[in-house]
Amino acid sequence: MKKILISVVVLVGLVVLAWLGASVYVGRSAAAIVASLSAKAGQNAAIRLAELEHKQGLLSSAGKFEIRFNDVAIDQKSGKQLFALQVNYSVEHLLLPSSSMRFKWEVKPVGQAGTEFNRLFGSEIKLTGQGQLAYGGKAFSSLKLPELAMKQGKDLFHLSPSSGNLVWGDKTVALHWKTDRLSSRGDDHALDVQGLSFTSDIQNRARGLGTMQFAIDKFSTKEVTAETIAINVVTAENNAKFELSVVPKIASMSVAGQKLNDLVLEFAVKGLDIASVDTLSAISTDSGDFRALTADEQSRASAALQNLVAKGFSMGLPQISAKMGTGSVKGDLLIEVSKPAGSASDKFSFAQSVKASGKLEAQGRIIDNTQKRLALMLGLATETREGLRANFQFANGTLRANGKSHDVRDNLAYFDELINSKLYPK
Repeated sequence: MKKILISVVVLVGLVVLAWLGASVYVGRSAAAIVASLSAKAGQNAAIRLAELEHKQGLLSSAGKFEIRFNDVAIDQKSGKQLFALQVNYSVEHLLLPSSSMRFKWEVKPVGQAGTEFNRLFGSEIKLTGQGQLAYGGKAFSSLKLPELAMKQGKDLFHLSPSSGNLVWGDKTVALHWKTDRLSSRGDDHALDVQGLSFTSDIQNRARGLGTMQFAIDKFSTKEVTAETIAINVVTAENNAKFELSVVPKIASMSVAGQKLNDLVLEFAVKGLDIASVDTLSAISTDSGDFRALTADEQSRASAALQNLVAKGFSMGLPQISAKMGTGSVKGDLLIEVSKPAGSASDKFSFAQSVKASGKLEAQGRIIDNTQKRLALMLGLATETREGLRANFQFANGTLRANGKSHDVRDNLAYFDELINSKLYPK
């Protein structure tokens, strides 16, 4: 019995030692993760990490670093950027059944501009959070920002306490953020936003594929009042093609004495060659949004643009709709770009490569009789049983609008020259 007891004690001791050893190893990997993030955010990136400090303990660690923005000017006296973000963090990496580590962090503005922000708001501005890292590699963190209030002369600014959460996976990231109210007032402006929220669910961070929604319960200025506003964004990959859909919706809006309801304006892009999009995205990051291109980058960007045109894509407004009083308006717009089959020419031709069509229908009393007669007289629309209709089609250099045809090939030379200068730079 005594030998069995000793064996059990030894076994428990070995398990505890293995547990503590694994915890120490996880702690060292936390330092490696921070160092890796710093290395990835290099000097050519729009955002980079600097002044990394990491203090490693046996079962916990702590550190800090600065997030710097390359577009922000540098203070000549201190040699530091006028505005940056300092991140302070602490990590507990004792292995527990629910997580491999727990962490707390805070982000605050630093630099001359950061000091001025704190002065204006009367306290140090801090975004804080705490969370944990699961064994599968997924991280979760809460997000909190305290109330921000500022008064400077007759100018007032107020942001209610904000909160949210962030979930980070190997390729994914999901964010939810909300605040009850944002307001700003002064002699020449008045802004009041209620029920502000942002939600995103990105399934592929590298390509930004996923969904996002920005929503507002009520929006008011001196001229405009709107309720139940939502902007939904969807980015997806379909058969090696990139697709984008942006759908703003407004339940009701009052402006200039007119009230509109159920406003929808959908913007969509389909068929973009995703390999070319990836190339352009990488070049944009390395060159500072195409502002300083090397000869190699310019060549690769031109090849990617040529490939986009050759493989074709479409863009437009699939849905345009709104109601006003007893009337309504609806319509759509489609633009298709493609290189003609069998074309041997390298040069882009607007007349040969672009097709477009669209329509706008007004029903009921949207405009008064004077405006209606003017639209008919100028040929901007045709009369229908329900109201007015405007439509057009463009193909092969011919524009057909409201039943009339116009040859516009001579007017497209400027656009051909402009587009070809980007596709085939000298």
